[in-house]
Amino acid sequence: MPVGGDLVGRAVNAVLVPPQAARFAALTGADTGRLVLNVAGWNKLVLLDRDRVFLFPRSAAGVEWFEREIAAYRALAQTELAVVPRLLGYWQDPEIYPFPFAAVTRLPGQVPAEPEALVDQVGRAIAGWHRLDPPPTSPPLLSLAGARPPQHHQAAHHRWLRRALDPASSAAAAAEAAGRLGRPDREATWTALLARAARLPPVLVHGDIHEDQLLAEDGRLTGILDWETARVDHPFWDFDLGEWGTGLWRRHRREFSDLWDRGWRGYAAVRGLDPDSRPVQTAFRLRHALRLLDDPGDPAVLGTIGEQLAYL
Repeated sequence: MPVGGDLVGRAVNAVLVPPQAARFAALTGADTGRLVLNVAGWNKLVLLDRDRVFLFPRSAAGVEWFEREIAAYRALAQTELAVVPRLLGYWQDPEIYPFPFAAVTRLPGQVPAEPEALVDQVGRAIAGWHRLDPPPTSPPLLSLAGARPPQHHQAAHHRWLRRALDPASSAAAAAEAAGRLGRPDREATWTALLARAARLPPVLVHGDIHEDQLLAEDGRLTGILDWETARVDHPFWDFDLGEWGTGLWRRHRREFSDLWDRGWRGYAAVRGLDPDSRPVQTAFRLRHALRLLDDPGDPAVLGTIGEQLAYL
């Protein structure tokens, strides 16, 4: 599984000094001479073995996100999803590392060159973990119940979407969007669609799905990685194409309706929900239009407000 940021050789010494590495090898049985280092993660360092992946928080600030990922793996053990890593071990040994560290299964595949081709498979996989009972029914999820979203969710357009997906504020959010975007004629339609979205109950979400979190092999989805932003939240957060890279936006921005439709239909079929993707599209297109209202950015990547509204 070659991944950007890998360093081969005595990679373990980029994470652990030799005495720590020796103790680590004795504890885990890892052959430290064949480990591969991946440094692409923001909050953790990763050492890849042949069939295991060792996860290390980069710093004290990353421990919160690491522990959230571990809690997610423990919750996901209730599922039969083959695309989710399984927790193999969790250790706290300050003579090896100042923070806790863990091992999970190493999944086959590589980051896909055309992730958009997998969107229906991703939708069905999302349904697999959204079917888990959220707290307080399932004790393994309790540590995720109060988990906060990532810092970038403090942006105004993300806060608007959170209001739009809350039954108590959904109608007001629709009215706000109609007013700010100069489309009072669409308020009733947007209110109805967002109200349908707001009725969906909270679930366990991955919270940061994008192309770099996916693995595929021969056109088949084989892995969904990096669960450090997992939390109990509205199910739409796992359909957020705004988390995907600019490559997808440049290539397929005008096809997002099709991507949402394919992903949602696969998801709805597994969960027994309405396959109509208009609530998903309305929520995210309005959020994006409100973002562009505050900061137009590069139209070649982000498009325009008119483009977003034309799809609604």
